[in-house]
Amino acid sequence: MNKLTKTLSTVGLASAVLFSSMGGASASEVHYKDVNKSDNFYNSVDYLLEKNAISSTIPNFRPYENITRGQFASIFAKVLGLDVTDVENPNFKDVPTTHQFYKYVSALANEGIIGGKADGTFGINEPLTRGQMAGILAKAYDIKEIDTTDYEGKASDIYSGTYFKGQWGDELATLETIGIMSGFGDGSFKPNAPIKRSQFANMLVKMENISINAFDHDYIVKLFKDLGVSEKVAYEKVKSLKDNNTMSYLYSSTDMLQGDYDVLLSYKHVFEFKNEGEITFDDIDVKLVVTNDSKNGWGFTAEKIEEEPTVEEPTTTNDTATVETTDAK
Repeated sequence: MNKLTKTLSTVGLASAVLFSSMGGASASEVHYKDVNKSDNFYNSVDYLLEKNAISSTIPNFRPYENITRGQFASIFAKVLGLDVTDVENPNFKDVPTTHQFYKYVSALANEGIIGGKADGTFGINEPLTRGQMAGILAKAYDIKEIDTTDYEGKASDIYSGTYFKGQWGDELATLETIGIMSGFGDGSFKPNAPIKRSQFANMLVKMENISINAFDHDYIVKLFKDLGVSEKVAYEKVKSLKDNNTMSYLYSSTDMLQGDYDVLLSYKHVFEFKNEGEITFDDIDVKLVVTNDSKNGWGFTAEKIEEEPTVEEPTTTNDTATVETTDAK
């Protein structure tokens, strides 16, 4: 299981997302006749084989075929390391207990990661669409959705200045912002278009190689304010980390309580962690110290920059005596 599921008892309930880097299975394990080393999805297929998420006995991977919702459920449940031995039946009309994908569909449904259709079916043989994929990844990994009411972070590259529309708009905008999915040259995202098996594999590997975390708005600002920095300046410094190579600010997010009236629960800033190190703000004498360890994962603290003690240069004296001489009489 990856770092996410080691940290949490159940997948999809995280307050933070911490992903481990992709492992390195032997290149010889990719035996499929239709997968070549030059393919941009070669390493992704290698990864799925390493996770035992796809068959190592069949001759072809079929990279350019659409992935069905049933095939997706089988692969994704294995990648997440879900327990499929004792699942509760979600009672989808088209997924009997005898179906080859029943336990995987059930495990994902039990975790709230996937759902069925209004007619009570799952659509097991239907292709998985790009919009559905975005919604599933955002939910499974608890990715905080980009704030489409007021972009304060990095807006979508393709839809800069506008907002995504439709059922999966927020999820698509979020995953495009963090580089998991991308749109088309015509400015569309085609949320209803099916996903190819190779595209699906690449998206999963991208998820495994990103380390992101969402921090409460008040928490980050408080760190700065405790060091004597004003709230306004604190905001400016947070946003200035947009392209930082240690801790990069991605976008802002809001958590809403859905009900008769939407209630704003919290305002969050979402970051990607890249490297351990220090980020200094010399103009306010504050630095962020970014750390990563196997027990607690990524984290950071704000500290005052200590002034270097002034070292006085030693004074030199001329020890050579000056002797006055007079002419001998």
